[in-house]
Amino acid sequence: MSDLLTRPTAVINRLAQDRPAVVGYHRFVNNAKVSDGRIMEGHYQHLAKRIKGKDLICIEDTTEYNYHHHKHLLKEAELGTISDNRSLGLRVHPMLVMDAQDRFPYGFSSIEIINRVGQTKTRHERKYKQLPIEQKESYRWIKSMDQAKERLKGANSLTMVADRESDIYELWSRAPDERTHLVIGTIFTRKFVDQDHQAITPTNALGLLGTYQIYVPSKPGQSDKGRTATLEVFAQQADTVKPQSLSSQKYHQYPDKIPLSIVTARETVPEGVTIKEPIEWILLTDFKIATLQAALEVIDIYKSRWDIEQFFRLTKQKGFGLEESQLETAHGLCNLMVLVFIAAIRIYQMLKCRNSQTRPATDVFEEHEIELLAKISPALEGGSEKSKNKNKPQNLAFFVWVIARLGNWKPEDRDPPGPITFKRGWEVFENYLRIAQVVPP
Repeated sequence: MSDLLTRPTAVINRLAQDRPAVVGYHRFVNNAKVSDGRIMEGHYQHLAKRIKGKDLICIEDTTEYNYHHHKHLLKEAELGTISDNRSLGLRVHPMLVMDAQDRFPYGFSSIEIINRVGQTKTRHERKYKQLPIEQKESYRWIKSMDQAKERLKGANSLTMVADRESDIYELWSRAPDERTHLVIGTIFTRKFVDQDHQAITPTNALGLLGTYQIYVPSKPGQSDKGRTATLEVFAQQADTVKPQSLSSQKYHQYPDKIPLSIVTARETVPEGVTIKEPIEWILLTDFKIATLQAALEVIDIYKSRWDIEQFFRLTKQKGFGLEESQLETAHGLCNLMVLVFIAAIRIYQMLKCRNSQTRPATDVFEEHEIELLAKISPALEGGSEKSKNKNKPQNLAFFVWVIARLGNWKPEDRDPPGPITFKRGWEVFENYLRIAQVVPP
């Protein structure tokens, strides 16, 4: 783990310093007595201590790691296919735990790795829709929320965030309680009714609370330009009605309806203007929404879902390169994955708190790292006022600034440093740490 923290890569030949270390890594991740669950136990225990009394945002999502490009290296029948039903790989479903105040990422309350090996029948052949939720792959959404409740029971409150794939009636009937709330995207396929049992739409004019503006940046690699979008915000109280698939007696434990709030943000497009993909977010929550400010708070919570997307990016391609791993077994890959997730969270902490003037540096760095970063900082400052490290000493942002500079970020840059910049900067800083170990102070 210490090597992963100082040399952020999932490729063992790059991670290890010599041949004996390569052999040692392979033996560890492929050891039958080592499992991804056991590796995560220590992380969960450490997480439980850090979040006591905190208000938390917990974000869950699923990503995939494709290993089809080196299928010739994999042992036979080690991996099943991913969502394209062709490529060999693994699906990973984590729950990322963040502070509700400053979005500081503490770690993960669960990581489920899904291997579809041996699954040859189609959904139709398995009569998938008729299966109880516990036998469906979508049960992962409920399972991870249950695990978060248990492992984060020392927290003051939990707000679970997920995309439209998690909009499952069984989840809504189980998850919310006095300290657990949900903010989930929806495509509005279920029936929603008002207090008079009349069907409603997500943009009912009676629910209009007001408008607000956001800046929408241009998409990488595309010709569209950034724009300022005006969004109309709607909120309504409604009951989501029990779906027909749960109407039989064996599903009697699920209520006939569940009261929810529907929050919708819809972009208004000026006449004569063409926008390829105007914004429309339809969110469901158990929070009661009566004001524009309350609706905007729910929208802001849902926007934090982007954090887990950024984290996934850090584990792939230009980050840790998990898909470049050439391990031969699913067991080894699963163990390596959770090790990478634990190591990557440290770099992601730098990203999220790059401007924090309140969090202490010890939330991310060790004391000897703090001392060395403080010595390096003056040499990275330029002559202009803009190129100075203006962050308060001893606060996290001061030392994160140094890592960003080592990653080739410049204070004059228009954009702030991103996850790949911090990963690159940490690799450079690791060389400073090595030199400090052999050169007397």
